[in-house]
Formats: sequence, C-alpha cells, structure tokens
Amino acid sequence: MIITKLEYQKRDPNRVNVFVDGNFAVGIDANEVLNLKLYANKEISQEELNNIVGQSEFGKMFNFAINFISFRPRSEYEVRFRLKRKFKDSGPGQNDDVINKLKKIKLLDDEVFAKWFVDQRNTFRPKGKRVLEQELRIKGIKPEIIKKVLSEDETSEFEKALGLISKKKLTDREKIIRFLGSRGFPWDIINDVIAKIGKTNYNDE
Repeated sequence: MIITKLEYQKRDPNRVNVFVDGNFAVGIDANEVLNLKLYANKEISQEELNNIVGQSEFGKMFNFAINFISFRPRSEYEVRFRLKRKFKDSGPGQNDDVINKLKKIKLLDDEVFAKWFVDQRNTFRPKGKRVLEQELRIKGIKPEIIKKVLSEDETSEFEKALGLISKKKLTDREKIIRFLGSRGFPWDIINDVIAKIGKTNYNDE
C-alpha cells in the first residue's frame, strides 16, 4: 500500500486526511504526521495503517478529554464516563491510554480534584463532611483519598453551619435542624449552632 496524498482538512487545519492507494484512509492530528513520519509515496503495511488509524482515534479521544477538562477539574471517573459515552466503539485499552497520558502530564489527579471540590463546596455551597464524602464517592473518588482529603480540611464544620444559618436568617429550631441536616451536618454541630444563636432551652417532646 502507498500513501498517495496528505491533505489538511478544510474544517480543521490541525488535522490531516491521509489517502492510501488513492482512497481516503483516515484523518489524524497534524503532529502525528511528523511523529509517524508520514509522507506522500511512502509504502506502508496493513499493520502500519492500523497503527495510524489507532493513533487517529487516540488523538480525537485525547483532544476531547482535554476540552472536557478545560472547563473545570474532573475526576478520573468523570473523564472515563464521558469518553465511553462519546466514543462508544473504542476499546477499554484506548480509554486507558488517554487516561494514562492525562495523568502523566498532570492534568488528571483524583486527590487534586478532591481537594478542589471540597474547597469549592466550602466557599460557595458549604456542606457537612458526610455529604461531601457521598458526593466525592459519586465522582468516583477512592475511599482512601476521600478520607485523606477530608481529614486535611481544616474548615470548621461549626463555622460553616453557623454561617449558613446566619445567611438564611433562620431562627426556628425545627427549620434549623431540617436545613442543616439536609446539608449533612451531624447532630452535635446542629445542637451547637442552636445553642450559639440562643436556642438552648428547647427539649425534644
């Protein structure tokens, strides 16, 4: 087989169409043309063509993952899920290759993601550690990472809970209990908040 033509794509000049024996074979990233040492009139085997096609699929998947991560940090689970949904015909090995490259260039790190996630919650939508743990589990974060990150979080749950109640201007004991309970704060923290704002004389009936 002979590479008969290399042609930049009109819609995306960063990708190149590769023609083999006069027929379109595959579109690949322009950088891969250099990496694979492709040029017109080069003779290639079926195995080499298969490799080129594989590189093309990898390139599309990698670029998709980079774009997905560019909006905000992501967990490994989130990236895998989106790759699987977008590239339904790709094998697990190709997903692994993309994930491994992202990790290698420091764009994917579940511990870094978990710290960012907790910081965002503490800043914009404070919640108790119980709910934070549940949310991180949903994001696919491993239990040992969750435990480490939450143990290193020095933000006071009491201060977070008190700040929420002050912002909401809640004074009714039952409403405070329901609201903080829904945000994952434990009873001892809720009780301390109630005591702090002067609700110390309530007894459960």
